[in-house]
Amino acid sequence: MAQQRFAATGAETAISITRAVTHHRLGLRLGFDSGALDVALMSKAVRLSLDAEPVLGCAFRTDERHAYWERLRDLDERSAFSWRECVDIDAAMIDFQVGEVPDAGPQVAVVLLAGTDHDELGVKISHVVADGQAVKQYAYLLADIYSRLAVDASYAPRPNLARRPTGRRVWEHLSSEQRRNAKRAKSWAKPTWTVPGKGSSGGGLTYRTVFVEPRTFRELRAFGRAHDATINDLMLTAVFRACVARFDPPTGVPLSLMCTADLRRFLPDRETLPISNVSISGSLDIARVDGESFARTLVRVRERMAVWSKQCYGAGPFMSAERLAGLGYRPTEKLLGLTFRLAGGSGKTYPWFTNIGVLDESRLAFGECYPSAGQVYGPSAKGPAIVPVISTYRDTLAICMGFCRDDMDEAVIGDVLSLTIGELDNVGGVSNKRIE
Repeated sequence: MAQQRFAATGAETAISITRAVTHHRLGLRLGFDSGALDVALMSKAVRLSLDAEPVLGCAFRTDERHAYWERLRDLDERSAFSWRECVDIDAAMIDFQVGEVPDAGPQVAVVLLAGTDHDELGVKISHVVADGQAVKQYAYLLADIYSRLAVDASYAPRPNLARRPTGRRVWEHLSSEQRRNAKRAKSWAKPTWTVPGKGSSGGGLTYRTVFVEPRTFRELRAFGRAHDATINDLMLTAVFRACVARFDPPTGVPLSLMCTADLRRFLPDRETLPISNVSISGSLDIARVDGESFARTLVRVRERMAVWSKQCYGAGPFMSAERLAGLGYRPTEKLLGLTFRLAGGSGKTYPWFTNIGVLDESRLAFGECYPSAGQVYGPSAKGPAIVPVISTYRDTLAICMGFCRDDMDEAVIGDVLSLTIGELDNVGGVSNKRIE
C-alpha cells in the first residue's frame, strides 16, 4: 500500500483530546449458534479488514502541530483477533469491551467467545477514528470479507482510499440558507443536572443494558406513527422524563439534553466513505414541566428536534472544530482542557443520548450464518454520567449505558434504565423487557 500516513480530521483531533474526561471506544456484540463461525477464517478476515480500511491498521500519533494516522509495518505480528472459551459469556464480553483500544494500534479489536450454549462476536473500535455508524460499517465490512473468504481463500479487499470526511466538506455541501441556520447551532451546553457521584477517576468501567422486546417495540413504532414521531423522538422523551423523575432538576430553566447526530446525511458520497467519525452532539435544552403527559413532552421534544434539524444538526460547530484543530494539536489541547476544567468544576452533568439505529441483518451474513442477537456499546464519561446508547436488531431495542463503578453507584444507572422502561411501558402497553 503506497499511502502510509493520513492526516487526522478536526473531529478526530477533538475526540482524541476529550479522552481526558471520557472512555472513548465503541463496540458491538453479535450472538451466534455454537460453532457457527470458523475461527481461522475470522482471524484472516479481521487481518484483511485492516487493509480494506487502512486507517484501522494505523497508530494514532501527534506532535506540536499535527495529529495523524501512520500505518503499522508489523500488522501480521499484531493480532487484532482473539478467541476463547468462557462459562459466563456476558461477563467475558463486558471484560472485552471495557479494555482500551490503544493509540499504538490497530484501531479495532475483535473477539470470538465460545460460551456454554452459544457464541458471541465482539468488536471494539477507537472513537477517535469511528462513530456509531462506523461501528456498524465495520461489522458489515467484516461480514463481507468473511463471506468472500469462505468462497475464495485468496480474496484480498481493495483498500478504501476515498477522501476522509471533514467539517469543511460537510460545510461545502450546505446551501447558503443552511449555512446561515447552521451558524446558530451550538455543540456545547452548560451542564444543568445534579447526579449523585463518588468521584471522577474513571475507574471500574462497566455496562448495563436493558432490552425492549419486539412486541413492545412494534407498539412503540405504531404509537410514533400515530403521533408523527420517530423511535428516536420516543426514546429521547422517555430518557428525559426518566432523568427528571430520578434527579429532580429545577423547573423553569432549560435542561441540557445532549443528542448525537450523524452528518453523513449532507455528503453525496456517504455510502462509500471510509471508516470515520462524522458525528457531533448538541443540546436540545428542554425545560421540566410537572404533571405533563408523555405525549405532551413528546411534542416539545419534536419541536426542539425540528429546530436542531433546521440548524443542520450541528454542522456549524463541526466546522468550527475543524478551524480550532487548525491552530495546531497542542494549542487545541490546551483550549479544550480549559473547557473541561470549567465544566468539571460545576459539579453537574447532563444526559448524553445516542441512537445508533438499526443493525441491518441483510448485511451481517457471515457466510450462511446470521446473528441471532445484536447490540452496540457507546462511549462513557469519567465521573457521574448518564450516557444511554440505543440500537435495534430484529425489532429488539437495546438501551446500553456505560459508567464507572468508582465514580457512581450502579443503582443510579439501574434506576434510570428502569424508569425509562416504565415510560415506554406506559406508551407501548404491557411490560415486556429483560435486563442484563
